[in-house]
Order: sequence, then C-alpha cells, then structure tokens
Amino acid sequence: MTTETLVQQVRDELGVIDERGEQFVATLKKILQRTSEASKPQSSQDAFVSRNITLEEYEALPRAEKRRYHDEAENLNQRWVENQLNTLHAKWIMVVDGQVVAHGATLDSYPDDEEFLALCEKTGKYPLLFVSPRVFAIEEHTTIWHKTNEPDDAYPAVTIAIAGNNNRLETEADLDTGAVDCYCPLELLASNNSPFTSINPNRTFLLGRSVLFNLRPRLILDFDARFTEVEFSETSS
Repeated sequence: MTTETLVQQVRDELGVIDERGEQFVATLKKILQRTSEASKPQSSQDAFVSRNITLEEYEALPRAEKRRYHDEAENLNQRWVENQLNTLHAKWIMVVDGQVVAHGATLDSYPDDEEFLALCEKTGKYPLLFVSPRVFAIEEHTTIWHKTNEPDDAYPAVTIAIAGNNNRLETEADLDTGAVDCYCPLELLASNNSPFTSINPNRTFLLGRSVLFNLRPRLILDFDARFTEVEFSETSS
C-alpha cells in the first residue's frame, strides 16, 4: 500500500486532515515497514544455520561422517560464507554458532595446531572452516599424464597450485571426476603401501569435481598423446 493510499483511507475515516497529519501518517508507515522487515525470519542465505559440535564429538565421528558434516555446512551456508569472505577480505574463516571467530587474508595466517586447540577450548566447540575457492588454482597449461602400475595405462593429470602470500605449493594432481572432493591425505603420503598411492606411487593429490565446477576450466583429455590441456573461457574467470 502506497503512502498516498494510506493517507486517503485515513482521510475517508476521519474527514479532512492537514499537512502535519499527512506527514504523521507517512512517518508511521515507514516505522511499521521497518518493524515488519526486522521481524521477518532470516533465510538460510542471510543466516548461518549449521550447529557446531564439540571437539570431542568431532573426533569421535568416522571419517565419512566428518566429510558429510563439513559438506552439509558448506551447502547450507554457501551464500552466508561468501558474504563473510567478501566483507572481511578473507581467504579463510572459522565459524562457531554463526560468529566468525578467526579469519585471515592469506593461508599464511592460518592457526597452527596449538592455536586451533586453544580456539576449541575457548569456544567450547569445533570451529567450521571455510576456504575461499580463489585460494585454489588450476594452472592453464598442458600436463603429461601419470603412468600407473598397470601396463599401458596412465592417469589423466592437471597441474594445480595452492598459494598464500609467502608460500606456493604446485603439484600435478590426478584427475578423478568420479570423486566429488579433493584428497591429499598427508598422513598417508609417506607410506608406499597406502591405498592412496597404490595405483600411482607418485600421487600427491586427487582432484575431484567440486573444484572443477567452481573454477569451470575447459579440459581437453588427449588419450592419444596422453596429456591434459587446460584453458579458461573469458566468462569463467
């Protein structure tokens, strides 16, 4: 309802009203609108809707449940997290009960294990970590495929980079579109008997679909020359 319509309805009920009366009606309408907006429940895009569990509860979860816990939080709070990253000019944030309890402009400022445990103790919860996809990059060039333990076999590969201000990790990741996430189990890399490296002893990283959907590269898999060529369209950057 417009202010003019409201003023006319008041005039119809009370008869003639002067200019001050019209101003009063207009001001009252604005106040009622603000009150109505403030009372509306926040949508999942505007509010953090996930619940943090304690450190003990998190450590008791099986690995698959830990992954599901993080995936659910990312899916439910995607717009909220994006807004927080942009507002704070952050590359990563840690969240407890809808509050950003730690953040950083680069990965160099990421808490070490002792600092993270102190944060868990201070909040009484296990903070959820969200990292900007801009921290992760797929290099735009050609990568030779990795030979496997099987005869006449090779694994498609893509060159990736993970960077902070003062450090940069560049490696060739095996491309696995059958997996949603990326995998780099550091505790297993030192073991040659690890399932992670059973097919490719030199594997350092497994690249899943989620990053590819986010960064939207164009991949050309050449099964004759056995290399992967990466390029980006102008609209994907």
